[in-house]
Amino acid sequence: MTAINTPNINFKWDPKSLEIRTLAVERLLEPLVTQVTTLVNSSNKGPSNKKKGRSKKAHVLAASVESATQNFLEKGEKIAKESQFLKEELTAAVEDVRKQGNSMRQASGEFAEDPCSSVKRGNMVRAARALLSAVTHLLVLADMSDVYLLLLQLKLVEENLAKVRNAGTEQDLGIQYKALKPEVDKLNMMAAKRQQELKDVHHKEQMAAARGVLQRNVPLLYTASRACLQHPDVAAYKANRELIYKQVQQAVSGISNTAQGISTEDSSLGQHTGPGELAGALNNFDKQIIVDPLNFSEERFRPSLEERLESIISGAALMADSSCTSRGDAKRRSWVESATPSSRLQDLLSEYMGNVCTLLLFIFLFCLYFIPHFFLHNHSTFKLQFICNTFSYADHVKFKVRQRST
Repeated sequence: MTAINTPNINFKWDPKSLEIRTLAVERLLEPLVTQVTTLVNSSNKGPSNKKKGRSKKAHVLAASVESATQNFLEKGEKIAKESQFLKEELTAAVEDVRKQGNSMRQASGEFAEDPCSSVKRGNMVRAARALLSAVTHLLVLADMSDVYLLLLQLKLVEENLAKVRNAGTEQDLGIQYKALKPEVDKLNMMAAKRQQELKDVHHKEQMAAARGVLQRNVPLLYTASRACLQHPDVAAYKANRELIYKQVQQAVSGISNTAQGISTEDSSLGQHTGPGELAGALNNFDKQIIVDPLNFSEERFRPSLEERLESIISGAALMADSSCTSRGDAKRRSWVESATPSSRLQDLLSEYMGNVCTLLLFIFLFCLYFIPHFFLHNHSTFKLQFICNTFSYADHVKFKVRQRST
């Protein structure tokens, strides 16, 4: 892995790599691979039994390979001239394609004259492999040049984000945010195009997640920065701004790593900490709880479900202890009510273990139906009370279940 340091970015890449990361490179290379493979497998051992027009002479196939190679040379020369990055490497790659193309033309011509010769076939196969490697290297370099342009735009957005965060007046903040918006939109279009072309599904998901975090948090950063300027003495506003800015930085890092083919397994994108812990815990519980009752195994699922419940309670307690919940009575009510769902959830979980009826499954689905509504309300105490009311209804349905079973 080589690191290319420019005045703007640090680009890590392997100059010898022939890894094809995008569908665009694969599509460009596929016709040449097909033509070379057909040429290598062709022979003129006599009349063909296939329908007229379905077979091709070796020299015709050789001419098609030569034409495709010339097409790559023209495109490669154009890219090398226009590129601001890897210009020397691209020029060298174009010359290598030209050299290997000449070798392939000579070997294929000799093979076309004597397609039954194993020696000439072997020479052509080696020339074909060298040509395909040279063309692949050229396309990979061109793809890296596109990545570099994306990273340049990413760096510009990163600098503008810092200007929004560090704005000293509301007027300056408005100017910086107005300059930031079109750059973010341009970056989103470039990243979306890159995401669409990526072959690796995991990298696609990483890029999508990073783009989503960036799009959501840029307006929030403006709002949080404006609140800090309007209320410079309130520490909670500054903490909120720093949290949002950290998430934006993580999104920028995620886009950069994914564009360069670097896995970010330990990335905090998608992880829920701090104020978002309760929302994340509810989402995780939502996903975990939907299982087939007939195939339910307590040994497998109970520890995981209990862990999700603890996360919900931890998140609720964190929200209750937040500086936003400043009034003493509200804070105490939040603490009490945050403990109530724990016992209700544990009871419901125990009932689920011993009863696999469809009606009980409906209880869980009913609870999950109300979870999204939990996020529509702004008052923390009301949110907790809403959950408690939901599980109270679940108790009522459980009583009906017991009545049916007796």
